[in-house]
Amino acid sequence: MASNQSAAFMATKKNIAVLDFGLTIHRIIIIDPAHPEEPLNFQKIYLPLRTKKEELEGILKTLLRSYSDYHIRKFIITTSSSFYSSAKETIDFVIQSVTKFIQSMNMLCYTIDGEFISIEEAIKIPEKIVAAGWKALGEGIWELVGKDALIVDFSTRTTSFLPIKEGKILSISSSDHDRMKNSELLYYGLLETNAAFIKPKFEYKGEVFNLPFEPHAVSADVFLITNDLPQTDYIIDTPDKKAKFKEDAINRIRNMLCIVDECLEEEDLVEIAEQLKSHMLEEINTNIKRKLEEYNLNRVIITGSGTNVLYQYLKNKMIYGELIQATDIIKSAEINPAYCIAYLYAKKMIVNG
Repeated sequence: MASNQSAAFMATKKNIAVLDFGLTIHRIIIIDPAHPEEPLNFQKIYLPLRTKKEELEGILKTLLRSYSDYHIRKFIITTSSSFYSSAKETIDFVIQSVTKFIQSMNMLCYTIDGEFISIEEAIKIPEKIVAAGWKALGEGIWELVGKDALIVDFSTRTTSFLPIKEGKILSISSSDHDRMKNSELLYYGLLETNAAFIKPKFEYKGEVFNLPFEPHAVSADVFLITNDLPQTDYIIDTPDKKAKFKEDAINRIRNMLCIVDECLEEEDLVEIAEQLKSHMLEEINTNIKRKLEEYNLNRVIITGSGTNVLYQYLKNKMIYGELIQATDIIKSAEINPAYCIAYLYAKKMIVNG
């Protein structure tokens, strides 16, 4: 009886879904493996798991119900970071949450070795599941573009740098810890970076401000003020729990500078936001140049939720031989590496029949 049910399931279900759990932002993408270049749907959801983990099950239930008509055959689980004190605690939590709504036989986990394994196996080697997506990002972009390049993933919380040549990732890193040490992972992101962290000792009009560690403003405020981030893309909570209009973002920059009077005009605060933006993107640019020289590469491929912002900044510099915006090639490049994981598994299905 079970085998008949399984056969019936496989006959009616064909699509692939990747559930990518992050520290604060989670992604789902669904593709038809016969046409993986055109995603059927994708979505980003904001939920900080360290403080609101009890809400995950309700969100999962609603989410999976909304995608019930997509005839999903396999759910691939991945995590972009560790939420808790250990990889085991993170993976146990994710799997326990998801298996309340999806049968384990219909789930796989992606590993740092590029394998797709059962959740039973994943529980035994959680350190190979947590934060493994960057490997899929490199391999997936190579499959799609087929060019030696430095892949730069400018995401909501971090920026990753992946050198790839002849289909091989040249990095010797095996974890985010290694990537941090090797300057392959910077904690500069489009939305979630504490604005004070961008330049803690900030200079403006000859004066130096030692900015507070407490996050009064975040990079989403900076990019909203500079007109690089639509208000609808400001999906995270604001530090002061207030609105997400430009005026509110300017007030958060004002609070970061401990201003309680009118010593700086609004145009000054806008200029400060512009300088913070430039400093962040220039730090990324400096690391790009360093990595291109280190690996003897001359091409840059930009992906991630902040693709357009970083691409425009680098394009205006006119110093790169070839600069590729991944969103020109991949419809859903903004939610990488989830898309690349789905794409690689689709190819594996085709090869293996």
